[in-house]
Amino acid sequence: MKREQVISAMKLPMDVFLGELIVSLIGRRAVYIENYQSILFYTDTRLKLQGKDCKLNILGKRLFIEYYTGDNMKVTGIIESIELEV
Repeated sequence: MKREQVISAMKLPMDVFLGELIVSLIGRRAVYIENYQSILFYTDTRLKLQGKDCKLNILGKRLFIEYYTGDNMKVTGIIESIELEV
């Protein structure tokens, strides 16, 4: 049985157990990211994060990391685009 099937059968949150990135966009002004592994690049116009299986690019203006912990963060500013690199 695949790991995904076991997690699903147990009704556990798949994103947490598989370490998937969780991205919550609040309009154009803020984005919350969970389960990232590291910050690869950060300026006021671009933020690049490493996830388990992909990279996440956030492009915009006046980007600011309002807070971050080992696995989640809040970014504010004018969010223009969010891209996944697989």
